[in-house]
Amino acid sequence: MNIKRNKHFFDLYWEDILVSRIMPFLTIRECFNFRCVSRTCLQITDMYFAKLKSLKLMNKGFSPHTFEVFALTCKRLELLNLSRCVSITDTDLIPMLRRNPELINLNLSQCKNLTAKCLQPAILYCNNLRVLKLSKCSWLTTGAMEALALHQNQLEDVDLAFCVSISESCILVFIKKFRQLKTLNLEGNVQVTDKCLYTMSKYSTSLKLLNLGGCCEISDKGIMALALHCHNLEGLLIRGCTKVTENSLRLMRNRVHLDRRPAEIPPVPLNVQI
Repeated sequence: MNIKRNKHFFDLYWEDILVSRIMPFLTIRECFNFRCVSRTCLQITDMYFAKLKSLKLMNKGFSPHTFEVFALTCKRLELLNLSRCVSITDTDLIPMLRRNPELINLNLSQCKNLTAKCLQPAILYCNNLRVLKLSKCSWLTTGAMEALALHQNQLEDVDLAFCVSISESCILVFIKKFRQLKTLNLEGNVQVTDKCLYTMSKYSTSLKLLNLGGCCEISDKGIMALALHCHNLEGLLIRGCTKVTENSLRLMRNRVHLDRRPAEIPPVPLNVQI
């Protein structure tokens, strides 16, 4: 006598169907709710987390336990975006970075409770790192920048906007090391002068997008150097750079997108005799 057993949800192949085809449609909250249902659900969810290559938690409020779960289960991440996660600390982040040496893209912008120490695993072990975003990370130090220049080789997209604790000298070392930079954001760094632009004109010939907004110490001399040597440049942001005038900008207007309109030529008064 054959007794047919009712099909059960967990009879589906876990890895081929549940993990690969169903779990990606769940939000993070839904994944954790599912994880709490049973031990089987926990195993399936952790299997899914272990296969993740991208984790985006930007601006999300989450408990320390939630991040601990990710830190313990995620081991194949290539992209990690934690921008504006103000509650995260070094203790939370360091274990995750140690377990994910294949990271290519790391975004810690506006993570205010971190210190430069948190970057140590990424600097030493993430040898494929190409994108690093540290906007408004006042904790970034000159020492951390020098360590990046010493151990990393492949950075192409770097955001250092409003990183006020780093010196111009370490930025110069950084530019000289990463000659394949395509995108560089130095917005709000008043320590940046024409020295940086001269160095870029020599070493950053692959540069496509450069943000110098608020770098009030740069002048026409530095912009002219960029115009003459950075032929791949496609975008230049110079809003708030009061020493930069149309004398230098006109050299690149035909090929580079600028965030400043051409200065209007004042009308010439006509003297008409009546």
